Amino acid sequence: MPFAALPRSICPLVMLAALTTPHFARAVEWSGLLDVRAQSATGERSWTRTGMGKTRADGDGIRLGKAILAAQVDIGDALVASAVLNGADRPRLVDLQEAWLGWNPVPSGPWKIRARAGLFFPPGNEEIDYQALTWTPVRTISASAINSWIGEELRTKGLELSLSHRGRASGSPHDVAVTAAVFNGNDPAGTLLAWRGWSVGDRISGLSEAISLADLPVYRADGAIDKQARDINLYREIDGRAGYYAALHYAFGDRLALTALHYDNRGDPLVVKQRQYSWATKFNHLGMRLRPAAGWELLAQYMTGSTAMGTRAAALDYRAWYVLASRRLGDGMLTVRHDRFATREDDILPSDPNGEHGRAVALAYAYDLGRGLGVVTELLAVRSERPARRLVGDAPDQNERSVTTSLRWQF
Repeated sequence: MPFAALPRSICPLVMLAALTTPHFARAVEWSGLLDVRAQSATGERSWTRTGMGKTRADGDGIRLGKAILAAQVDIGDALVASAVLNGADRPRLVDLQEAWLGWNPVPSGPWKIRARAGLFFPPGNEEIDYQALTWTPVRTISASAINSWIGEELRTKGLELSLSHRGRASGSPHDVAVTAAVFNGNDPAGTLLAWRGWSVGDRISGLSEAISLADLPVYRADGAIDKQARDINLYREIDGRAGYYAALHYAFGDRLALTALHYDNRGDPLVVKQRQYSWATKFNHLGMRLRPAAGWELLAQYMTGSTAMGTRAAALDYRAWYVLASRRLGDGMLTVRHDRFATREDDILPSDPNGEHGRAVALAYAYDLGRGLGVVTELLAVRSERPARRLVGDAPDQNERSVTTSLRWQF
């Protein structure tokens, strides 16, 4: 069977097989996260309510941030099955976030090989703790623009292989690894960047979720791209072509970690099915994690890429970067993050402006209460300019601010 023809149901089946087989069900290891937050926010209507705001929050109130349930099953000496369900508001739903089967044999020397197949995130998010639940920031409430976009619009539905050399096994502080994957089902990637732009939040989209865009003229019934739907299913296979990514990793003990990744979904921008185009989306990404002294941590990521659909009906270059500094204070951690993001359009429809630029600053304090409980308070300010806002009656320049306190219980 060609890779592009793999059934869309493969990921849910991995989870269901692991959790419903009696022998495996007894060995399930459960974990989860419940996040309830109080917020006060000013600015444009959020993209979660079909607005063109950059933040997840708008208005005041108490809301569900996340409800995550994860299951891991040891199938054999080297096989493990994992699945993650994620519940959130706006819209209210529970959906599959990840589901994969992994092969992780015990190495006999410094070289280690790992593989996984199913639905999972690409590597490179420096803002998460890989010992905790995936794609959830641990120092802040919001994620950077880079990791917000990946959490919303990218997911690997395929096969990933990693080969690493562990320096500690041979008395060296240097670790190196290479990771590569082939995937399908991510053809719409780029749609959000073009017609909504970057965001700064922590909303993770699910496998079957449909995201509604703002009511822009370009994809209305009388618009220039009338074949394009306003509701987007982000993990659909459209053109039958497999994409790939490849990454290099380097670490110097626990002090420094570097990642370089190239991603290309190899989308055919001329193919459209069920009112959804395939987008040709690619990017290069660099990530760094540095611990210069006890209690300090510095993070940085940089991304630059391009995306296009149709005969350059929509085409843009994009880039984003952030720097983050954290300092442990008692049982808590103080964090400041600075984001910059931009898109530059290069298409044939001047009536559909897709360019923007902006910046964001987040200041957060995360406090550990013990017994799996924690409190995170974040002040977030985002300033952006996007000419397309005029098309829906908003000013192109927007300042959005929020104060959010999150009560988290992790088990």
